[in-house]
Amino acid sequence: MQLTQDDIAWRGAAIECRVCAEDPNQNFFPSPGTITAPREPSGPGVRLDSGVYEGFAVPMDYDPLLAKLAVWAGTRDDAIARMSRALDEYYIAGIRANLSFFRRVMEDPVFREGRLHTGFIEQFLIRSAAPVADPDLETITALVAAIHAKSQKSEAPAAAQATSRWRADGREQLFR
Repeated sequence: MQLTQDDIAWRGAAIECRVCAEDPNQNFFPSPGTITAPREPSGPGVRLDSGVYEGFAVPMDYDPLLAKLAVWAGTRDDAIARMSRALDEYYIAGIRANLSFFRRVMEDPVFREGRLHTGFIEQFLIRSAAPVADPDLETITALVAAIHAKSQKSEAPAAAQATSRWRADGREQLFR
């Protein structure tokens, strides 16, 4: 029997995540080391192709690919839900992996709508970038909190000040 393109029908949706020993919070910098406690996902429609195990030494010299996690479901939404569950079940201790990156991608509205293109990842990273911490602002905030705490302490009634000197000294040292 000869098949033609008209004989082929779309059925379901599949998603694959290439799990790598990379730290997505450090610009995907490699994360070599020893895997100390892997916990792998499973279940209907979930496939994991991996060769790593507890005690596996991830080298710095080679491709950081640890596994290919693939899911299939009847609809795109169900495939995204299945991948999200699989990613939540997946855990690798001892090294950093890009699992958190994929978790964020599964939640992205543009990804969920299927509006994908070759620049998707770059635009996703810009869209989802966490605000950069301002060290000066953090210092000012800590000083304001310390001044506020000191003023509250002097205004508090005597009964409320019945805190041990050891505890009070410890709290003050936290603001230094």
